[in-house]
Amino acid sequence: MDLSAAIEELKHKAREMKLPDLRRFISALKPKKEEIERYIQFAENRYARNLIYKTEDFECLVLCWRPGQRSPIHDHGQSICAVYTVEGKLCADNYRKTANGHIRADYAEDFGPGSVLTIQTTEIHQVSNLEDAANLISLHFYLGPLENSFLYSVQEPIYEPYQRTYTRVFTLADGI
Repeated sequence: MDLSAAIEELKHKAREMKLPDLRRFISALKPKKEEIERYIQFAENRYARNLIYKTEDFECLVLCWRPGQRSPIHDHGQSICAVYTVEGKLCADNYRKTANGHIRADYAEDFGPGSVLTIQTTEIHQVSNLEDAANLISLHFYLGPLENSFLYSVQEPIYEPYQRTYTRVFTLADGI
């Protein structure tokens, strides 16, 4: 299944999907390079969040990461997520809350091209490109759109609302 077909199908099925359904669905994805080339745009100061498509039920983004770029430690609020690694190595570090409210590292996984990472609403994590020379390109599907999530600190037992922005919004974002 290519990206266009996946977006078309999500328009009709996203509302009913649970995390295992989304994982199976995105595992069948085989995006064509030419389909996503125009969305592959990097930013120098932080990873780029390039919106492809958004409705009230889901959003699809291409995230572009230079070597060393990382997301903050965050959760996904009420959104479930599947990430398809297009190119590079995606490093995912998961955290858990301790009894006193701090977070601590729990486990880490790496995802190469063609692999799928799924994230449930309760997960606290950080995504990174820890390679020293290679870029990372990942395709993210959020059911519903990623809103009402929180940032976390390993220094203090606090969390605060995470107001995300898009680096670029493309024309297929006609569902907004």
